[in-house]
Amino acid sequence: MKELNLGLNFYAGHDTGVFSIFKDDVYGLSQEKLTRFKHDNIFPIDAIKEMIRYKNIDPLKVELIYVGVATKELESIKFNKNIYKMSNLLRDIFKKIEKNLYIKEFTKLKQNSKSSLISLNGMKYILLKLFSPKTSLKKLIQQHLKELFPNASLDITFYEHHLCHAYSSFFSSTFEHGVAFTFDGYGDGYFSKIYSVDRDKKFQLIGSSKNIFIQNAKKYSCSDNGKLSVGNIYSIFTYLLGFTPLADEGKVEALAAFGNHNNSLYTALSSSYYIDKNNLSINLLKNKLEDIFEEENIQNTLTNLSKAEISASVQKYLEDVTIELLTALKEQVGDTNITLSGGVTANVILNMNIYNNLFENIFIAPAMGDDGLAQGASLLKANIDKDFRFPIMPYFGSSYSKNKILKELKNSDLKYEYLEEKAYLKAAKLIVESKIGAIFQNRCEFGPRSLGNRSIIANVQDKNIQKFINKSIKNRPLFQPFCPSIMIEEKDRLFEKAYNNKHMTIAFKLKPEYRDKIPGTIHIDDTARVQFVSKEDNPNYYSLIKEVKRLTGFGVIINTSFNKHGRTIVLTPSHAITDFLDTNLDFMVMDGFFITREENGF
Repeated sequence: MKELNLGLNFYAGHDTGVFSIFKDDVYGLSQEKLTRFKHDNIFPIDAIKEMIRYKNIDPLKVELIYVGVATKELESIKFNKNIYKMSNLLRDIFKKIEKNLYIKEFTKLKQNSKSSLISLNGMKYILLKLFSPKTSLKKLIQQHLKELFPNASLDITFYEHHLCHAYSSFFSSTFEHGVAFTFDGYGDGYFSKIYSVDRDKKFQLIGSSKNIFIQNAKKYSCSDNGKLSVGNIYSIFTYLLGFTPLADEGKVEALAAFGNHNNSLYTALSSSYYIDKNNLSINLLKNKLEDIFEEENIQNTLTNLSKAEISASVQKYLEDVTIELLTALKEQVGDTNITLSGGVTANVILNMNIYNNLFENIFIAPAMGDDGLAQGASLLKANIDKDFRFPIMPYFGSSYSKNKILKELKNSDLKYEYLEEKAYLKAAKLIVESKIGAIFQNRCEFGPRSLGNRSIIANVQDKNIQKFINKSIKNRPLFQPFCPSIMIEEKDRLFEKAYNNKHMTIAFKLKPEYRDKIPGTIHIDDTARVQFVSKEDNPNYYSLIKEVKRLTGFGVIINTSFNKHGRTIVLTPSHAITDFLDTNLDFMVMDGFFITREENGF
C-alpha cells in the first residue's frame, strides 16, 4: 500500500478516533476501546497501530498519507510539546491507579469522586494552560505519524467540526439529498449547524448556533471554559445530579421519565433562549442563564426539586428547543430527508419526538459522537464520489482469528467447546431459561452502541431481568432500561409507529397489548431504544433471535453493551474474557466457541 487515507479526531474534545477509507473496505476505531479509558482524547496512536495490524499494512511501504483532522480551530493552536507528553504520562499513571483500585475500592467511591478519578483527560488542559504555547498541533501530528510511517509524506488538512459530523451522518444514510442537522456541546465556536445537501452532495450551510460565555458555568467540570450550549446545560445538570458529565447523560434521560417537568427550573430554562426562524439559530440569553447558574439559585434548585423533576425539566427543555428550531427548518425546506449527528443526538427520546412530530425520513449517525468526527474528516480528505455510501451496519473495527481466541481461552480457567453456528442456538435456549450471556464475534462496532458483535444478551420476558442486570452485572442505577434487538419482521406487530432503525439510535412506543409480554426491555414511558435485525445485517445474531421467537413467540432479546460498568465496550478476546470473569454472566459465545465457567457446564 503506497497511499493511505486517515481521518483523526483528538485533543479538542473527547472520543478520540481514527477512520480510514480503503478501496474495498473502511476501518474505524476509537482509542478508548484499546486503552479502556472512557471518552479518551489522547492521540489515537494505539488505534492506528491496531488498524495497521488488522489491515496487514506494511508501514515502511506507505509513501503518502492524506490526513483529515476534525475541528478547524486546532490548526492555530500551539503549546509546549513537553507538557503534552507529561500530561499523557500522568494520565497513563492515573489510569493504572484507577485499574488497580477498580475491583476493591472503585465501586465504594461516591459518584463525584469517581468523576474526579476517571475524568483525568481534563488534566491535559490544566497543564497546557499553565505553560506558554510553543509547538503547533500540526507538528505534533507529523511527529506521531512519522514514528509509525517513517517513509511517508503527509498531506494534512483541518476541517470544520460540524461539517465532519454532517458528512459522517449523510454518507452513512441512503438519502440522495436533504438536510444534515448537527447538535453537540461545542465545536469551532458553534454547538449546532444545519446544512442543505443537494443531489451532487454539495453541502450548503443554512443555519448555525453559537456558544456563549457564562462565567457562572466555569465552576462545573464539563464547562471549565464557560462556553455554554444547550448540550452543555444538559451536561451540567448531569454533573449536579451526581453523575459523570459527557458520559452519563443517558441516565438523566432515563430518570426524566419518572419526573414532572412543570416546575421552576423548567420555567427558567424555557425563558433562556429564542429561535431565530430566518437564520435557523438557537440564541441563548446570557442574563437568564447567568441567573439560573448563580450558586444560590442552583442550590435552591437542588434542594427544592427531586432528581427526577430536574431530569424531566432539562429533558423537556432540550426537546422544546430542538423541536422549535426544526419546525422553523421544516417551514423553509418542507418535508425532506434529515440526518442527525453530534453528541446531543444520542438522546433517543429527543430523536423520537423529531420522528413523530416533524421528519419521518430520518437517519441518526451510528457514531453520532465525536468518534464520528474522524469518519467525517476521512470522507472530506478522501474527496469521495457523490455515490459513495458506508455499509449499513457499522462493523468497522477489528476482528480476531479463531486461533487468537483459542489461545486466550487456553490461558483461562474457562470451560469451552467449539459448536460453530450451533453455539448461537444453544445461547437462545439459555436466554429463554433466563440465563444471561455475551456475544463476541466478527468485527467490533464503530460508535457507542453494541449491535450484536460485542453484546450482553438476555430474556425480555423476565420482568425482573432489568433490575438483576443493573445490580449484578452492569452495576448501574436500577431505573436505567435496556435496549432490545428485534427481528425486523416484528416491527409492525409490536410498535405503534417505527421505521427500520438498525443502530439503536431512536426510541419507539410499544403497542399497549405487548407491554406486559416483553417487560424486560420497556421503560416506564413504554418506549424502547430498538435495533431491528435482518438476516443480511448479521446472520448469526439473527438466527439466535429467530430461535428465541420459535421458543417464545417473540423475536426479541435484550441487548446491552458487553462491558463491566465503568469500562469501555470490549474489543479483544482478552477484554471479553476479563469482563466475563468480572461479572455474573452465565455463558459467552465467541465466534462459535461456547464458553462457561467450570462450575456451570450447561
